[in-house]
Amino acid sequence: MDLLTLLSLAFATFVYAISPGPGLFAVLATSTRYGTVPALWLSIGHTVADMFYVSIAMFALTILAQTIEQGMIYVKFFGAAYLLYIGYQQYIAKGVSFETRGDKKSTVKLLIAGLVVGGTNPKSIIYYLSFLPVFIDLNNLTITTEIEVLSVVGATVLLVLSLANVLGLKLRAHVENPRVIKKVNEITGITMMLVGIFVALY
Repeated sequence: MDLLTLLSLAFATFVYAISPGPGLFAVLATSTRYGTVPALWLSIGHTVADMFYVSIAMFALTILAQTIEQGMIYVKFFGAAYLLYIGYQQYIAKGVSFETRGDKKSTVKLLIAGLVVGGTNPKSIIYYLSFLPVFIDLNNLTITTEIEVLSVVGATVLLVLSLANVLGLKLRAHVENPRVIKKVNEITGITMMLVGIFVALY
């Protein structure tokens, strides 16, 4: 792929990723509550899910895509339930100060949450199947082209989520006060639960 095509692909992906959705809201809430590192792990999980969908689209596996779409209802509700659980636990948390939790358990949970948010969004596979043929010939793919597409899409999605991460950090700096911690817990908890509801209803 030439440079202009790669840049066009990056721009199209940026416009798609920057549109308000569960991924951006989840990263924003996590960054505000826990800091940039946990939000980064959630972003990575979300990006991996998007790259998985890109892989499916590139190989033009129509049958597999249809199978995923048919089974998505079960995946969606499982993911929504998981996000609602996380949101509820965050909502009822009391007296917990801001901190970056870097332990293995938290990292795994955040990666799973990111995979759930990105992987239970059926519009992703539809979107990538729709716009990738504009930039590449799916019938004549090479390993080099596949790597280039995955790299561009992955980097662009992670960039957009990182912008939400930074925004959450800015918000965090203004609310790092013990008197408002409970309120922040409630707001971010509600946000995560709304993300779960969005996943279930979308």
